[in-house]
Amino acid sequence: MVAEDRYCPDILVQISSIQEALRGVSREVMRNHLAHCAADAEREGGDAAERMRDELLDLVFKYLR
Repeated sequence: MVAEDRYCPDILVQISSIQEALRGVSREVMRNHLAHCAADAEREGGDAAERMRDELLDLVFKYLR
């Protein structure tokens, strides 16, 4: 769109749409991580569960920005 010299607001709308789509993908990846990786680590318990909790907290705080 930039190369075609399209109207800036139209480009911004497209960028916003892409960002929202990526947020949706991120949510699904996180859901899958919780359902599989995190659940497995919790079942295993011990150090694996503790590492997973730390990882999840890091992810939450990283993506809250």
